[in-house]
Amino acid sequence: MAILPIITSESRLNEGLERRREILADSLPSVSDILAQVKEQGDRALRQLTEKLDGVKVDDLLVPPQMLAACETSLPERHKTAILAAADNIRRFHERQLPSGFEFIQEDGMEVAWRWRPIQRAGLYIPGGRYPLLSSILMTVIPAQAAGVNEIVVCTPPGPSGYPADAILGTCALLGVREIYRVGGAQAIAALAYGTESIRAVDKIAGPGSTYVTGAKEAVASLVGIDMVAGPSEVVVLADGSANPRWVASDLISQAEHDILAWSVLVTDNHDLAQEVNRHLGELLQDLPTRPIAEASLKGCGFIFLGEDMTACAAAVNRIAPEHLCLQTARPEQLLEQVRAGAVFIGGETPVAWGDYWAGPNHTLPTAGQARFRGPLSVYDFLVPYSVIKVGARTTRASGDKVKALAEQEGLAGHALSIALREESDD
Repeated sequence: MAILPIITSESRLNEGLERRREILADSLPSVSDILAQVKEQGDRALRQLTEKLDGVKVDDLLVPPQMLAACETSLPERHKTAILAAADNIRRFHERQLPSGFEFIQEDGMEVAWRWRPIQRAGLYIPGGRYPLLSSILMTVIPAQAAGVNEIVVCTPPGPSGYPADAILGTCALLGVREIYRVGGAQAIAALAYGTESIRAVDKIAGPGSTYVTGAKEAVASLVGIDMVAGPSEVVVLADGSANPRWVASDLISQAEHDILAWSVLVTDNHDLAQEVNRHLGELLQDLPTRPIAEASLKGCGFIFLGEDMTACAAAVNRIAPEHLCLQTARPEQLLEQVRAGAVFIGGETPVAWGDYWAGPNHTLPTAGQARFRGPLSVYDFLVPYSVIKVGARTTRASGDKVKALAEQEGLAGHALSIALREESDD
């Protein structure tokens, strides 16, 4: 039995896209009660909710510095070497993103400038769960550091011991993060947005999390900056007959194992490849430790879109605008400028895992078609642009009358008056 259904019509593709929108909307739970509790009761609510939702009693929310030091020391040398090497790649990539701004003088002598400043305080959410997502620490902390953020705060849920996983704490310490709170879920987002007795409010919240975390971020977005409203993970593999079907199958599985709602899609113009990929999916799933999640995801959300040719396939990819796009065709570079996605992986030798951990570009990416209008998490998420204007007597004499005319046309007499008074002073 085929794992993935094969569809060929635009109407079936539209049905899939609509289902993706519904999944994102339906997966965001109401978190208003949790947010209200934290806003009104502060630390008391955080402790109560942590005990109720995580089954853990906590006293001091801040992880003590001696524990951070011990966790850093206890990191296995092999893991520490890999973390630091990956961090170097990520830091080099993100430091190259830093903008320079500009300044110049207009024809009438007015001095204008475009400058950038880092936000003062960033709150980063790091999920807990079955496996510590160390890569999420690297992908959120390092862009904030590269941007020059002065205060970096991490919230991450406690485990059965009452504290987050040693690997999470050790990695944070390795990167120089010292302000870490053992609180997770929507209550952590509320604390970062509103502030409590222990946790000062931040300027922006970033980082992945559960549907409760995502729902809470969306709910506080009018009060504090957020990176994005991210849904389940996605991958689209755009492939022709030259692709290795076993590799394609493994790339679909690598995203499907994240979540039963993850989207894994093959877009191709080759029917034989579609059938071979389905065969290899069945084989590769047999001994996969994450098979229950991956198989449920593939059968519930995945599909193969069979297009007439590569032009039709590229159009389908752009309709989807996926989080991850793998180009596994004979000439993938020729398609690069024709497609849109959060991150593009060129050639069969480049599975998404390289981007998840090592390459340097960020793995926090837009989902659910949001790649149409925003890109990966970057230093720009932790920078704020602002403009500067300086006017002297020369500019007032040259352009003051024109500005008054524009203000008068809009019926804003006070604006015109503010210019007229300067003109009188210059006489």
